Amino acid sequence: MNRKVLFVILLLTSFAQAQESSVYTCRFENDPHGFSSVRMKKYFDEHENMELGKVDLIQNFIVVESTPTKVYQIPLLDNQSYVQLWNSANLRVDAQLLYSQGNKEFRANYVKNSEKQKLICVELRN
Repeated sequence: MNRKVLFVILLLTSFAQAQESSVYTCRFENDPHGFSSVRMKKYFDEHENMELGKVDLIQNFIVVESTPTKVYQIPLLDNQSYVQLWNSANLRVDAQLLYSQGNKEFRANYVKNSEKQKLICVELRN
């Protein structure tokens, strides 16, 4: 009996953690052909007790750079939107999103070292 309960708890925990991860895909606004793109992943890390992520730079369908980040969600005063921020020592991606964003495209800023570029992104859904 105890093993069955433990199994159910582990199953529910893994399912809940899987639900908390998100993946976003973005294209650079100044690259109409889409040769370069960005993929952002975020997930909750229990050991760090915060959301962590990874920002991948993709060129010609190959990941050429992968940067681990901390992910912050900062609510704004209007109570309808927030800033999502992927941050590391030399890379930052920030976007202002609505809580009711859904699958709509949104704009983001990609800043690597001192170079800033505009992104057009969408959250990937199952």
